[in-house]
Amino acid sequence: MFSMNNRFDSWKNLLTGLGSSRDKSSHHHFFGDNSLSYDYLEQLYLNDDIAARICDLVPNEMLRQGFVIKVNDEDFAYENLVDIVHEALLKARIFGAAFIFMGVDDGQSQDKPINLAKIKGLKFLHVLTPKDLKKAFFYSDISSQKYGQTEYYYLKQNLIHETRLLPFFSSTNLDHKKFPSSILQRIYPVLQQFHTAWQSTSHLMTDAAQGVFKLKGLHSAMASNRSEELLKRMELVDMSRSVSRSILLDAEDEDFRRDSYSFGGIPEILEKMMLRLSCAARIPVSLLMGQAPAGMNATGESDIRFFYDQIKAEQEFLKSKIEHLVKIILGDEKALITIEFPALWQPTEIQKLELKRLEAEIDRIYLQEGVLLPEEVALQRFKNTAFAIDAASREDLVQE
Repeated sequence: MFSMNNRFDSWKNLLTGLGSSRDKSSHHHFFGDNSLSYDYLEQLYLNDDIAARICDLVPNEMLRQGFVIKVNDEDFAYENLVDIVHEALLKARIFGAAFIFMGVDDGQSQDKPINLAKIKGLKFLHVLTPKDLKKAFFYSDISSQKYGQTEYYYLKQNLIHETRLLPFFSSTNLDHKKFPSSILQRIYPVLQQFHTAWQSTSHLMTDAAQGVFKLKGLHSAMASNRSEELLKRMELVDMSRSVSRSILLDAEDEDFRRDSYSFGGIPEILEKMMLRLSCAARIPVSLLMGQAPAGMNATGESDIRFFYDQIKAEQEFLKSKIEHLVKIILGDEKALITIEFPALWQPTEIQKLELKRLEAEIDRIYLQEGVLLPEEVALQRFKNTAFAIDAASREDLVQE
């Protein structure tokens, strides 16, 4: 850790002390927190609703409508494939990494690389996590593209070659000798602060209005062993006070008042905490919390579109993994595979009508300029709807 004594790359002012050892802010340094254990991460996902939503949202959006696979221009389907991929994506976010263990029948043991030319079938697909696997050996040939990466894993006492595992990582792996960190690891301090803010507000609600009872000679009464009498008096006052009842007090010796706590500014603080957590999780507030915050700085449609663009990029990255998995299932390395994901953004009915209005405006211009015939426009716009026109070709229309 560098101290200000051996740093020479920051601004300093010897007169005001800013940037020097007299500056309190110069003593702020980053210290790495202890890594969360896999058991703790699992319990955090199972018992914390916000942590679970952060882990769930991206895989759910990526596979909201599944995906379409075509092999050599023909539809392909494999039982529960979408569910298996979803499980791998989810567990990768929780634990930092997940692997689809492909039980390939290629006539070789599990510690040998997959031989695509000898695949007879696929026995199973299991999703494993770092709780199940341990890194065993690494590629040591420096001329290899995989130098430093894991070559073998331990599954209990069995060696598994890395080609029999399809990896899913939630973040960039900086050290190949370790598994990547969970997404919850990085945002954990912010998640702590978020829950602390809401729990503190909840505690304030219980003490929103505090009754204060003044009693003359309280210390002397307690010293003279009259505590039981005092407790009975306090209990009587506490039970009798309400909206519909009055409180009887001794005008000379007793006094009662209610002190209320002001909650001004707390909603704004909680809203900022929501924005901070949204930033750490890289998820729009409207999706993370189910409702966008109000105000000039509220997130809106543009944030959701940006998030969906990120999801689209994740889907494109996922295609290569699904393609490899399908080739393993088929046992055909040369198969032509295409994978398509349905559109993430679904237009509203008003947006659909607005699009039709714009199309009608364009068609009107084409008709005025003589580019298209009215019948051509009708066929193009309504051939796949309930208003489909029964006409074979443009020549038929012209002849009529």
